[in-house]
Amino acid sequence: MNPNRNGSRPPGGRTVAITGVGLVSPLGNSAPALWQALREGRSGIGPVPHLALDAYRTRVGGAVRDFQPRQYISDGKSLKLMTRPVRLGVAAVELAVSDAGLGEAASLAELDPARIGCFVGSPGHAGDRDELLPALDLSYKDDGLDLGAFGADGIPTINPLWLLKSLANLVLYFVSLRLGAQGANANICMSGAGGAIAVGEAFHAVRHGRADIAVAGGYESLLDEERLESFEPSGLLYLGDGAPERASRPFDRDRAGFVAAEGGAFVVLEEIERAQRRGARIYGIVRGYGNASSGLPGRPNDSEEAFGGAMEAALADARLDPWDVEAVFAQGLATTESDHAEAQALKQLLTSRSAYTPITAVKSMTGNLLAGSGPLELIAALGALTGAEAAMPPILNCEHPDPDLGLDYVRGGARTGNFGHILVNAGGLGGTVASLLVERFAG
Repeated sequence: MNPNRNGSRPPGGRTVAITGVGLVSPLGNSAPALWQALREGRSGIGPVPHLALDAYRTRVGGAVRDFQPRQYISDGKSLKLMTRPVRLGVAAVELAVSDAGLGEAASLAELDPARIGCFVGSPGHAGDRDELLPALDLSYKDDGLDLGAFGADGIPTINPLWLLKSLANLVLYFVSLRLGAQGANANICMSGAGGAIAVGEAFHAVRHGRADIAVAGGYESLLDEERLESFEPSGLLYLGDGAPERASRPFDRDRAGFVAAEGGAFVVLEEIERAQRRGARIYGIVRGYGNASSGLPGRPNDSEEAFGGAMEAALADARLDPWDVEAVFAQGLATTESDHAEAQALKQLLTSRSAYTPITAVKSMTGNLLAGSGPLELIAALGALTGAEAAMPPILNCEHPDPDLGLDYVRGGARTGNFGHILVNAGGLGGTVASLLVERFAG
């Protein structure tokens, strides 16, 4: 086991603690609500209140319910610049910053702006299609789109803020503005791996002294018309009409694709000595981060090499070996190719320990938040590291584990245990995988 624990400085640089968590999700809008729902094996997948799905084969999703943006975002002018996904992301940031004890102006005034980092996994273009369609309708002639008509008749009808609302880095802008941050930053558009990469890059920035504190995470909403129309033909999305809570089935022989979902999740990362001086709560320690890509044309989601490379890189970064991994929060996408690739990579990594290293998959209860999934599942892992009720949540609907995948899946109920190191995987639809290794804080 690694002798450089918790408060001691690891060989690779400074120790990095997680001192704040914030999320809005299909399983609630706080870490305690998420942890309780996961322990109980309660699904957040169901009807989508804010979107009519009659025109789609997708009839269920992991929606954030009872979301009131004004509860988190007080500035009405800022709200006008935010689409629903951006509002979800900014709300999660507000909750993380407040949870870290940095929500008040006086607390922020004590920070050096140049030492505050911001790293965001975003979906890329986030424009409101409904504001653009009327302009296009005015511009179509018998032979197609008439650019002259679009300029003369269409553009004047478009909301002047439409372009600003479409910027891929809008949440990064609002995070930086909220914190007065002037330090290391990045907006990362890497599909489902983006949020985990953002956390990993923030971790490295703090560990190597480029920042003292950083906010990092991701957000996404697949529950809008444009995104559903893009994903339905892909063959990756769950299109069934059965019981919603049974739709997402990672690692089960009857899996039928991932369930579209939405949400945002962010964490505050901080150099541990600074966190301890100010009396911050420490949820856990980030020990390692790695990512890798399949590099294989035509195989966007099924590369065993990408999963294996990311996990091995995270362990090397932490100066640990596979025997130190006591549990895994898997990507668990619930597609045949991705589940098979991840399971094979885990068996290669864990070798003989694969038969008794517990594996869970949060997407069985939340669906796929894409860039929001990695940070959400990181926060879920912190719940298995801390507290009197710390436990690995079950994989919902893994009733008949695929016999080809043979791992120690947590099924039938939560599993308690003394978990010291947990590996968290997040994969993007372009073949990129990111892994984070977190450690229980024993201080």
